[in-house]
Amino acid sequence: MTPFISIIIPFYGTADPVLLQRCLDSIHGQGMEEENYEIIVADDVNRTTGGARNKGMQQAHGEYILFIDADDVMLPNTLLPCFSLLKQYSPDILRFGFQELSCNSFLEKKDLPNQPLSYTEYLSGADFMLLNNFTGVVWTHFFRRGMLKTVSLYFSETSFFEDEEFVAKAYFYARKMLVTPYKVYGYFCLPTSLTRVFAEDKCRERVDAFKDMLFRLREFSLASQSDTLPAKALNRRVCFLTIDYIRQMRRNKCSIKEINRQLAALKQEGLLPLPRKGYSWKYRLVVPVINAYTYLFI
Repeated sequence: MTPFISIIIPFYGTADPVLLQRCLDSIHGQGMEEENYEIIVADDVNRTTGGARNKGMQQAHGEYILFIDADDVMLPNTLLPCFSLLKQYSPDILRFGFQELSCNSFLEKKDLPNQPLSYTEYLSGADFMLLNNFTGVVWTHFFRRGMLKTVSLYFSETSFFEDEEFVAKAYFYARKMLVTPYKVYGYFCLPTSLTRVFAEDKCRERVDAFKDMLFRLREFSLASQSDTLPAKALNRRVCFLTIDYIRQMRRNKCSIKEINRQLAALKQEGLLPLPRKGYSWKYRLVVPVINAYTYLFI
């Protein structure tokens, strides 16, 4: 029998098997019928998160795909209510909420607040992307496998920011999309996480990976028809990611000389100066500062 969802967990041979077992237990404890789901623990010879996820997608059989990181968990008894939405509305994407957990957290159903399963329906992923700012993590979504297969959408084989690119492209292609604040995913803030290691070489790698991701999205955006709603939504997202990239350089302790050099590359690529749009009040505050700096010093 074909499973309803395929749950893909990227896992490398040197990763902690205890954390993986905790993740698996949180899935098996959801009360789902065994025939309704399959779990794919995916490794990759290149040892990248994106590569492992791609490998898992190639093995998947479910109608929907759910990605989970091996050091995280699914919150108790939260998947079945999502199944109801998926079966009732058949969206290309269902986006849900998450809860940050500390290293010593142990959640049971009684520890969770009473969550109403409210949701908003969008005609397309682009409609959502055009109107909202969001965290571009892949593990807050159910993706229809048929949609991903039709558009041949896979991850760039990296271990930094491959989520951002994948999610933006998925929204670009998706038709009906549901968004709920209902918390399903438990994200552990571990000091050993790739995004929290601040060694100089890792900082440099993160900054370079973000720029590569941004340039790939920019190229993808330029290849689309600019007057369509999905293209406009993607252009909006690229603008916000450009601002995030500048923040990444500051956060990862790049020198002013290096920041100016990278801003010049953004300018040459056409990403700066940023367009003056009314995307959000924060955007309207930040853009004049960035553009003024670009005009004066780059």
